Parts: sequence; C-alpha cells; structure tokens
Amino acid sequence: MIRLKVNRRSNVLLYAEMIIALLFFVISFAVIIRVFASADSLERRSRQRQSAALCAQSIAEAYSVGGDVQKAVSLALGADLRDFTGSAEIGLDSGFYPADSSDVILRLDEQKQDTAAGVYSELAVEFFDNSGDDEELIYSLKCGAYVPGGGAVG
Repeated sequence: MIRLKVNRRSNVLLYAEMIIALLFFVISFAVIIRVFASADSLERRSRQRQSAALCAQSIAEAYSVGGDVQKAVSLALGADLRDFTGSAEIGLDSGFYPADSSDVILRLDEQKQDTAAGVYSELAVEFFDNSGDDEELIYSLKCGAYVPGGGAVG
C-alpha cells in the first residue's frame, strides 16, 4: 500500500489562491452592477430631456401663433389653465401627462410688453425633475409672440 504525503503548505496556498480568485469575481460583479445602474439612470434622464424638449417645443409653436398661453398648453398637453395670471406650475407624471402626482413640474412665466403697434409677449417654459430631494432643471425654453394691435402710428 502506497501512502501519499500531503503537504499542508500547498493546501494553504491553494486555498489562498481560491480566495483571491473569488474576491476578484466579487469585485468584478460589483463594478458591472454599478455600470449597469448608472447606464439605467442616464437612459432615464435622456428620455426625460427628450420628452421635455418635445413638450416645450410644442408649447412654443402653439404660443408663437397667437400669444395665448392657455390655448398653447391645452393643445400641447391637454391641461386646463383657466386662471392663468402670468405664471403657473403644472404637475406632470413620468409620461409628461398632467397629473396630481408630480414627478415633473412644468413652470410657465409670461412677460408682456405693450408697444404702439401691438403687444410682444415672451414665455419661459421650464421643466423640473421633482422625483428626488431637490428640483433639478430638465429643460428650459423661451419663446415669443407678437400680436399686432393697431397699425402704424403717424
């Protein structure tokens, strides 16, 4: 019968090598998970910016035709602004539809300047992300509308 001598030192080295390999895979797994989590966050923010830009441009185009904020917001979002007095906030859900739960906040601020030939109105459209602790600006756009009011002054 042959007896094999087992070297304890080689067993310890084998276990140490296995632990190092295991740590390498655990650290690699953590890095990969972190990369995918940050990619998901970037994709969500990109989708938000794209939706905000489309909504803001729709509001701006409708506003530039006649200078009516209520009509522009109604056409673009379907929201009702009956009591608009120069500035307003509208709560939107994550799909950019008017809702009570405000994941996104739309702020509108209108400035009007009377001239001898008509009224020039400027509208600031701003979208804010309200899902975190602080409001973060997603997209901002300014547009204008000129409504003639009486012709040339002579």
